Amino acid sequence: MRVVGLISGGKDSIWNLHYCRHFGHELACVANLAPPEGIDELDSYMYQTVASDLISAIAEALGVPLVRRVIAGAPKAIGSQAYSPQDGDEVEDLTLLLQEVLEAHPDVQAVSCGAILSNYQRLRVENVCGRLGLKVFAFMWMQDWRRCTHHATEQQEQPALLQQMIDAQIDARIAKVASMGLTRKHVGESILNPVFANHLFGLGQKWGVHVCGEGGEYESTVVDAPLYRRRVIIDSCETIDHPDGNDGVAWLHVNKASLAPKLEGEADVEPEMPKSFKVLEPYSNLQYYQDTFALLAPERQSEGPEAGQHLPPRVAEGTSSASRQPSMRRVGASLIATSSLDAATFGIDEASSGDPAAQCDTLLAAVAHWLAQERPEGRGLRDVVLAEVQVRDLGCFEAMNAVYSRHFAIEPPPRLCIQTPLPEGRHLRVRLLLQADPKAEVERLRVQSFSTWAMACIGPYSQAARVGAGLLTAGVLGLVPHRMTFPTAAEARLATGAAADRPAWEAELWMTMRSLSNMLREMRSSLAAPCLVQVYVAQGVASEAAKIEARVLDYIRREDSGSVPLVTCAVVPRLPKDGLVEVAFTIDHGDQDVSLSSDVTECKSPSGSLTGAVAVTCRLGPGDTWFACADFSPADLAAASTAELRTEDVRWMAEQCVGTLWARLERCSGGKAQSASLLVQYSMGNAHEAVTEAVDVAVGGADRRCTGIASYMPVTALSPGAVLRLTAFAASDL
Repeated sequence: MRVVGLISGGKDSIWNLHYCRHFGHELACVANLAPPEGIDELDSYMYQTVASDLISAIAEALGVPLVRRVIAGAPKAIGSQAYSPQDGDEVEDLTLLLQEVLEAHPDVQAVSCGAILSNYQRLRVENVCGRLGLKVFAFMWMQDWRRCTHHATEQQEQPALLQQMIDAQIDARIAKVASMGLTRKHVGESILNPVFANHLFGLGQKWGVHVCGEGGEYESTVVDAPLYRRRVIIDSCETIDHPDGNDGVAWLHVNKASLAPKLEGEADVEPEMPKSFKVLEPYSNLQYYQDTFALLAPERQSEGPEAGQHLPPRVAEGTSSASRQPSMRRVGASLIATSSLDAATFGIDEASSGDPAAQCDTLLAAVAHWLAQERPEGRGLRDVVLAEVQVRDLGCFEAMNAVYSRHFAIEPPPRLCIQTPLPEGRHLRVRLLLQADPKAEVERLRVQSFSTWAMACIGPYSQAARVGAGLLTAGVLGLVPHRMTFPTAAEARLATGAAADRPAWEAELWMTMRSLSNMLREMRSSLAAPCLVQVYVAQGVASEAAKIEARVLDYIRREDSGSVPLVTCAVVPRLPKDGLVEVAFTIDHGDQDVSLSSDVTECKSPSGSLTGAVAVTCRLGPGDTWFACADFSPADLAAASTAELRTEDVRWMAEQCVGTLWARLERCSGGKAQSASLLVQYSMGNAHEAVTEAVDVAVGGADRRCTGIASYMPVTALSPGAVLRLTAFAASDL
């Protein structure tokens, strides 16, 4: 892509340009926001302004055009990480600057940003770029907090990025000091000076100082770098003490600067810009990802039963087009769950509702209207903390996604998105989880920047949301974060030093679990914490579904061998971006000292035409929330797949699953009244209406203390060999 580099002249913004170049992007120009005339140090929450007199020389040294504006705004809404555009805010100076960039360089597609740890800056850059249709490349984002397999601490990892710059010969000079251990005598020092570099590393070890200056300890300006065609020479400068007498704060004021050849005595011939950098090779060959989150060795794999290759059974009567009313139910203290919401739910004429995008628009408008009626105290779609989205054809999803983004324009929730064999004419089905209290604080994680940290949000959703004790993640694909494409089996082999290629799904799952690990760490949780893990496998690797499910559990138990999540796995026709695996976590941090309990009950239908078993697995804990699932598996799946089931057979299966599940939940809760959100997955061909009617009757007719609300998801197959699955998130009634 063609990139504009947002530069302050400091080491971070300059070094990120090298990442861009190494990853194959082209630097079109650089852009800078300057302080007003006569001011060195501006009170800004967004921009470094010291040594701004060197910016023109730096742009010339890089050999690219410079687009520049003077900062006119001031910091506003500084108490919030979130940002909404407002007049007079210094952030809007960035909007105007990038608009000028696009006018002068309309082929620019992305912005290079040197953010490392600051959410405040990253979120505002992402906000501006999102409005302008630009991607953000922040390749150093969260590298200093990376989750290493050897559990390195922040202090141990902080020097890694600075050492990387030193190894690459980034000649960054100290332009400002404002930290214990740094004084005015250090102004002008170079990080390439081993004595000074060791002093910085020592400050990090002794006092926990951010050696990259992320805590405002110091600022820098780069006078030479591999991408520079010529060196910047500071001909005349002085050190200025802070006029307010702030103890120890001082900065560099440049009176005069010039450019010189890269080496003394060398003819003034500009060298070619290098295309790659040895110090960054561990990123492009994925070694960095292996170093920070290792791919599981083959011998660790838990061998599960092979998934069946049989076609799912079909229901003789086929389907009908009966519609159901939308409904919602409170589940626990913090959440409200909805039933399945699709065109039939709201009486939308499927034949005349237009193309998939039009149906999406009509459906989400109907959902918003329904929420406003049912919850007048709420905020409509803004209360959604998780959206489970089923699409009949992901080939149409780009147009639907554009519509979806308009309805979830503000604080979009995490989203799980898959293709399922929905009934004819229904292009979209959603199930929503909403915050029960519209005034409650919801913490969201939404990183849209390309980085080396975790998969970026590639659409209108967040990576995770925390409400109360609950933490919900989006469905995560196995994309390599810095390029947002899938790793190959050969890349995984080279990164691990293995003798042979591993399956492609292994490489993708490696990246999936690494992204999840980093996301959860940012949300103060861990890979070992999930209560429920939902695994979705693409049709192309259906035969590996049981192995993939076992492998997910291996990654979790590498983090904590005592972790006991409830793991479910379903095969679906297609995943976003044609991925092979998608994984989502549900976590309840109020649930401690848990165990997993399983029961299997053999059963036979009254007609004698169908025999099988109901397997119930329940995640037990001392709290007031439970996770459980009930699977019905025919005794002979091969025979069942060639037969046609009758509606009464499906009803009987549903009764067995619901009754067994309810009984188990009652035992878990000690007889307390409970409400449950049920996800009903089935692989019985054309059984849409038969399954829906059967489960609705079974749930509504159960003479028990458990009540539930169901949503429905047709799938290609359920691992291992089930044809009907009910997964419940249950909580004691308030």
